Amino acid sequence: MLLIDLIYNISLLLSLMVFYQVVVSRNKREKVSRKVILGVLLGAVAVVGMLAPLEYGEGIIFDGRSIVLFIAGLFGGPVSAGVSALLVGAYRVWLGGAGMPVGVATIVMSAGIGVIFYYFRQRYGSLTAIQAFGAGLAVHLFMLLLFLLLPNGVGFAIVEQIWLTVLLAYPAGTAAVCLLFQDYEEQEKTRDNLKWLAYYDALTTLPNRHYLAEQVDDALSLCLGSGEKGAVLLIHLDRFSRLNDARGYDVGDRLLQEVARRLQETLMQKGTLARMSGGDFFVLLNENFASDSQLEQVATDWITRIRAELRTPVELDDLKIPVFVSIGITFFPHDRFDTPVQVLKRADIAMHRAKWKGGNQSIFYEQSMSVVAEQQFQIERELRIAIADNQLHLYFQSQVNTKGTVVGAETFVRWLHPERGLISPGVFIPIAEETDLIVELGEWVLHEACEILAKDSNGLIPGRLAVNISPRHFMHPGFLSSVQHILHATGANPERLTFEVTESLWIHDLVDVTEKMRTLTKLGIHFSLDDFGTGYSSLTYIKHLPIHELKIDKIFVQDAPNAKDSAALVESILAVAHHMNLQVVAEGVETHEQADFLSARGDVVYQGYLFCRPEPFEQWVKHLAE
Repeated sequence: MLLIDLIYNISLLLSLMVFYQVVVSRNKREKVSRKVILGVLLGAVAVVGMLAPLEYGEGIIFDGRSIVLFIAGLFGGPVSAGVSALLVGAYRVWLGGAGMPVGVATIVMSAGIGVIFYYFRQRYGSLTAIQAFGAGLAVHLFMLLLFLLLPNGVGFAIVEQIWLTVLLAYPAGTAAVCLLFQDYEEQEKTRDNLKWLAYYDALTTLPNRHYLAEQVDDALSLCLGSGEKGAVLLIHLDRFSRLNDARGYDVGDRLLQEVARRLQETLMQKGTLARMSGGDFFVLLNENFASDSQLEQVATDWITRIRAELRTPVELDDLKIPVFVSIGITFFPHDRFDTPVQVLKRADIAMHRAKWKGGNQSIFYEQSMSVVAEQQFQIERELRIAIADNQLHLYFQSQVNTKGTVVGAETFVRWLHPERGLISPGVFIPIAEETDLIVELGEWVLHEACEILAKDSNGLIPGRLAVNISPRHFMHPGFLSSVQHILHATGANPERLTFEVTESLWIHDLVDVTEKMRTLTKLGIHFSLDDFGTGYSSLTYIKHLPIHELKIDKIFVQDAPNAKDSAALVESILAVAHHMNLQVVAEGVETHEQADFLSARGDVVYQGYLFCRPEPFEQWVKHLAE
């Protein structure tokens, strides 16, 4: 009969586990509510088990409630144990009889040991089979000891009959149920973790894009019903990728966590803050308004608060990192067919417009921006085709010394579209810079220039050919091997090449940059520092890096004859170049006045419309011959 009672109670517990899994735990309830419900269900199971107990007369009964109450404490902690013990204890008091005090004590003892092992599991992890058996043995050993307290020595007779079965079969049954519940609990935790990862960002613990999209969907439905409008802000950390490149992802991650903390403090539960990938954060404002003007004012106020909160530099170790953000704002619903995807896309388009305007700005979305974004997407797609289909052409612009002799040339890429004609580099180069297309484009230009140099057996090309290398192309892992492969494949002489790099290259891994430059210098390639004076350079970099030439930016060249500041800067550059034995190329020379100003102050190579416009190779060579 004892074994039948054991099997009966285990069957009830297994049925409960299935019911709890299907009906209760899959619903969206707080953990405390789940534990209360678990306690009620386990209490009910114990009461059902007590409906058919082993009776020993005078209100003395034996049943499997000890296993149920232990499980309540073990998996539900004090909350479930307390609820179950209260229900079962109340029923046992209602039954009454001489065995009632011992019965209630057994209830409290079983639940209490379960709670003790609950905290054991919290600290040390899941129970092993041996530990589970030991816990069951402890429960039922104490139960037998409590039986000895039954009046008139009845307990001793009962214990003598049942002790062996109770101390072997019941602990084994307890362990089996414990391990089954434990396995289910692990599966439930895994499901919860996967669900959390699907809706939250692991780094900042903020909601992610999926969660935000659901919130925007709810907000859209609300606004469509009420006729009001809501707003979404997309906050982008300017130059965040540069920080990652320069200081590593650990510093970048810590910056993101601090920015997330500040944004949360600013919003104060008045908006949903979510993190996208990289340095992007979305904000869905909780308030909706009837008019665009009201909403625009509220959004502007929030932007002001956000910028004020981020104005103080973030201190990480010995670094003080200023935080600048580009913010795109869009309202919704745009129309009755608006969707969360479209809302977030509009905010993204507005944010990219803020970045395009120089960053650290806030832009409200306008319909025309979507047209521009679509055009840019089209250009990117068609540029990939253009590289493969030979729609690109190489143009040359002469570099002339003070005697009027051509001493070299700079190469430029031009795109002759089969339908739209000549597309300006100012249109497609920035788009290529945002993607790895700039690598393909750079390799194409270098290959074409090297092929032309290799075929120049008659020496038609004077001096060196200058090729622009973007920072993204230069820092590409395959840059060195690509250059070496092109030189080998074309047979070009590297001593006739100059690579023009910009000062922004220094913010990348300086050790890697230096190593690459020195490797290429050994091959005979020279380096020219383009747009000098507009970026980040210090004389220390110029001194220690293999720089052979400085190019004065055309802004200073064109202003120099009439603007004292530009004139002073040009004179300083010429003095530095002379002292460090560097060649100077002045770009953008368009008038004799500019040329005379430069020649009066140093030995300069001119490049500009005054001497030559960029033109295809055949025309350029023809003009050279003339």
